[in-house]
Amino acid sequence: MFQSSNTRRSGRILALPLLLSAMASGCALLPVEQDAPTPTGDRPASEPAAPETDTAPPAGTDSQPETDTDTDTDTAADTDTETETETRSTEPTEPSLGLHIARSSSAESERRVLLREQGHETLDPGRLGYYMDVLGARLRQELSGQPSAIDHQDSGIRVTLPEGADQARALDTIGRLLDEFGASLVTVIAHGHGMDASDTSSEGTEADAMAAGRRLENAGVAPERLVLRVFGTTTPAGNLGSEAFSPQIELRIQPLAAS
Repeated sequence: MFQSSNTRRSGRILALPLLLSAMASGCALLPVEQDAPTPTGDRPASEPAAPETDTAPPAGTDSQPETDTDTDTDTAADTDTETETETRSTEPTEPSLGLHIARSSSAESERRVLLREQGHETLDPGRLGYYMDVLGARLRQELSGQPSAIDHQDSGIRVTLPEGADQARALDTIGRLLDEFGASLVTVIAHGHGMDASDTSSEGTEADAMAAGRRLENAGVAPERLVLRVFGTTTPAGNLGSEAFSPQIELRIQPLAAS
């Protein structure tokens, strides 16, 4: 028994250097097992879970392809503009300024509105009667001795000039006076002899109206104050008092009121 105890003690003494040697060389470090990942659902722990992919379209997004509504709107607007332009181009328009033969029955009222918008000289309603009385007296004075007829009317003054060599001189005199009395609108009417009263297509009579208008313009009357018209006449000259006063050129002078 004493021998067996010595044998075990010798074995421990021999094992101690071996343990120290093993620890010095690192062989005594034992591997530590890592905890396995917790299984997910029914998938085995050895298989990694596949990454989730968000394939659903964002909320509020229509899956159908987008259409360019702005382009469609612009195209429709361009089409409407072209159609409107073509429509306007086919409609006859009355020139607003310059000498031309008026075709509209409302040319005078349209011209009055235009003159007011342009800041042309106008009259207070209370001065209209006095203004036209003074103009009428000046016309009679300046045209004294010249063949003409001057009549006061509710809408203004009517001056008739017979055909002849004195007509140009009378127009010059009237033009200078109308330049001084600028708050007025003047309608120049050329009457065609032998024309029907509704006929306004005579080129010769239009030329007479244009010539009278240019005469007044050269004397100082602004062209925007002149409305030129052509009328036929079947009125016998004797109905006007004498053959000399058959109205070849007629002037209708109206005051230009402020409103």
